[in-house]
Amino acid sequence: MVSEGRRSRPKTTISFPSTIFGVAVHPSKPIVATGLSTGHVFMHRYAADEDDSDNEKDSNVSSGGEVDDGTGANVRDGEFTEVDRLWRTRRHKGSCRGVAFDEGGAYLYSVGTDSVIKQASPETGKVIAKNSHDVDSIPSALTATTTHILVGTEKATLHGFDKRTMKPAYTFADLHEDYITSISHLAQYQNTYHLITTGSTTVTRIDIRKGKLSTSEDQEDEILCSCISYPPNFEYNPNEGRASNVVVPEKRAPVTAVMGMATGVLTFWMKDNWEDQQARAILSDESVDCIAEYPDQRIIAGGADGLVRLVDVRRRKAVKEFEHGGEDGVAAVASDSWGRVISAGGEAVRIWSVEDEPEEVNGGSDSHDSDADSDKSGNDDDASDDSDENKKNKKKRKKTKKRKRGNAKNRLAMNAKAPAKPNFSGLD
Repeated sequence: MVSEGRRSRPKTTISFPSTIFGVAVHPSKPIVATGLSTGHVFMHRYAADEDDSDNEKDSNVSSGGEVDDGTGANVRDGEFTEVDRLWRTRRHKGSCRGVAFDEGGAYLYSVGTDSVIKQASPETGKVIAKNSHDVDSIPSALTATTTHILVGTEKATLHGFDKRTMKPAYTFADLHEDYITSISHLAQYQNTYHLITTGSTTVTRIDIRKGKLSTSEDQEDEILCSCISYPPNFEYNPNEGRASNVVVPEKRAPVTAVMGMATGVLTFWMKDNWEDQQARAILSDESVDCIAEYPDQRIIAGGADGLVRLVDVRRRKAVKEFEHGGEDGVAAVASDSWGRVISAGGEAVRIWSVEDEPEEVNGGSDSHDSDADSDKSGNDDDASDDSDENKKNKKKRKKTKKRKRGNAKNRLAMNAKAPAKPNFSGLD
């Protein structure tokens, strides 16, 4: 464990007026999208390095390093990074349940409790297309691929929408006993048609041409998040054909799926085995609520304990640690093209430099193989309703968090016994 005195400060902290439910980082630009419990979506640009900070001064930065972007977030400048708000809008009625860039970063997608999916321009925030009729219940997970937008719902249904038309492409129902907690695309792992979903205590593998291929054994622990971790210098050739899209030299570490569990454990799934986990590592005493891929076969994990950990997948060990803080824990994590870690939770987004963090922490050291044990401001017509709805969503989030923590403790006990606001229209 890294002592509190040794933990470095985040490069930038962006504070928001309500609880954050989702965050997404552009795949090649230093811009971050944030979805809030009030239905608002923000887009901020931050300096990717010190040179950017020197060249892109924000005229609204006060001498104290504080930026008040008007109707939205307060931006606290860190050691050198500065932030501009590109736009802000009330994108959804009810809360925003997820935001995601497509693989090329050409579009930003968002989905809310209104069950509306919107496709927008990252630069302007203008809505390009939307679908308002084809989601069966409240969305719980969102991701985008080169061809489809994937939405998981509280009824454990997966909806796929064609990016070109925003019309339904496929639907698979009853994938889990409870809501879908995450969706991971396996294009670079097997082929462009395969993906996995998690929900309740199982992992489901899907071929979008054939439907559900398999469901894992009951893991006896809630699976809250997932991501795919690739080895260093992983080679991907999408033109090689459907059966084998990847070129993997011999003696290379395997592609690994990593799952975050309610009991604070990470589970590792390798060798195309979706029946059961092959290894596990204890990361925290509280739930692991979000994970994301990081280069060189590492992943970022955020938890209910308010900590963000950089985990070496090969060693199954946390090697760096960041303290996001907040009573709500960490709701989302991501990384950018410069290797920075982005964490979101409560009412704050923080941007961290990995190089500033000391190496080696204790989390994840008790790993073992499972087989061994068996607007630019925008339109805010409904802003007057924000405060009441924000309170309701915050209470609901706290209630869900308590349920996750309670379940984790119960299972552990059982196991022991056994910028300025411009005038811009068209955002909504």
